[in-house]
Amino acid sequence: MEQHGDFVDSALKTTILPGVHVGSDHALGVLDQGRPGPTVVVSGGMHGNEPAGVRAILRILETLRAESAPVAGRLVGLCGNVGALRLGVRFTDRDLNRCWDSPSVSYLRATLGHTAEDVEQLELLQAFDAAIAQARGPVVHLDLHSMSADGVPFIVVCDHPQSVQLARELCLPGIAGLEKAIPATTIEYFTTLGHIALAVEGGQHQSPSTEDTLESVAWLLLASVGVIAWSAVPDLAGRRARLRARGLNLPAVKVTYRHGISPADHFRMKPGYRNLQAVHAGEVLAEDDSGPVRAPADGWILLPLYQPVGTDGFFIGSPVVQA
Repeated sequence: MEQHGDFVDSALKTTILPGVHVGSDHALGVLDQGRPGPTVVVSGGMHGNEPAGVRAILRILETLRAESAPVAGRLVGLCGNVGALRLGVRFTDRDLNRCWDSPSVSYLRATLGHTAEDVEQLELLQAFDAAIAQARGPVVHLDLHSMSADGVPFIVVCDHPQSVQLARELCLPGIAGLEKAIPATTIEYFTTLGHIALAVEGGQHQSPSTEDTLESVAWLLLASVGVIAWSAVPDLAGRRARLRARGLNLPAVKVTYRHGISPADHFRMKPGYRNLQAVHAGEVLAEDDSGPVRAPADGWILLPLYQPVGTDGFFIGSPVVQA
């Protein structure tokens, strides 16, 4: 049997976090009581330096099992980049959340790939495909992330009416256009297949509140789509209040600018910027080998880069004008 890294088959597991062991099926857990309803696929740890989403998924699964809560449809919890999580790095060879467009997926299926992330993606494709094939109703994908900067958490809203409507139930600012500025993510994969997909950036990687934010968003989504009853959400009122407070009641935002970078730029973000902080045209946000990097327009800065790897230096967004 061919071996890939730590895995021989799904019976063999690797430790990704203290007390958390995952095999090549990437499964954190599945809840299915045979009732009709939607299938919700929740993934965490697509980047290996973002473990809060994995812990949030495990807490939800453990709570629902302990409470024997009725579940309609299926809840599938998946771990993203298993190898990178074990090492605590964003990725090993390439970013696992930048290769889910149709051409890349088709090429990978045909070639079976060569890198560590190729193996991870093929395993995740099998898990995604199985979840979709076994669905007895609508399919919803929620991808849980954290950020290198502190600041306001938010929902990444796809250009899909049902995704937009669902995002309104989740008590955080919605960011439109980011899925186009950052192409080939898992939410693009699910959206292209005709399913509902959202992502959440829950806070700074090491912030104590990030796991609670991600968990709370996932609870609200599960209840909003009918997988669980609202009464099954622990501390529902408290979770809504904390999310609204962390979101600062900001309006919906549309991404208007992406500052792409490469390692050769030696990009260095100026210290102290927070996610969804107001910036002004001409303001020096960063430096690279060409000199100062300035804000191209007034707006809010999104995802300022404070980690050693990445191809997105920052984004600028502006308020969505309501019709």
